[in-house]
Amino acid sequence: TAATAMNIAVLPPQLVIIASTLHKLSILLFGVFIPALSSVKAVVRKDSEAYHQWSTYWLIWHLYLTILSPFLHLTLHPVFQIIAILWLSLPQYQGASVLYERIVVPWVDRYESKVDEAVDEAHRGVRRWVFSRLGGV
Repeated sequence: TAATAMNIAVLPPQLVIIASTLHKLSILLFGVFIPALSSVKAVVRKDSEAYHQWSTYWLIWHLYLTILSPFLHLTLHPVFQIIAILWLSLPQYQGASVLYERIVVPWVDRYESKVDEAVDEAHRGVRRWVFSRLGGV
């Protein structure tokens, strides 16, 4: 019956807390700590291939954290989050490099001049504003 099915789907609160804690620890370990350590190793060893891999990883990681997650509310089930982080970070998959080459590079090629113009215009606007405020001093 439907009532029996609902009882099966409800997990004890302790199990939910344990699963949530394991998920957060996994994200910290595989998404932040190991990539940070690997990034430092790449810099110290002057390994340009590893440096490129970890630079693209951090770019994709921050694009997800700053754009996709908060603005588009793109969140994944915790298991899929861990799988995605492993795919992005593990050297044998290099998922971050795949996303970088297939999405970021074409986007930059297409919009770089427009973004540069917008940044220059914003810089000029801030400069005018600061000088207008300082001019009265």
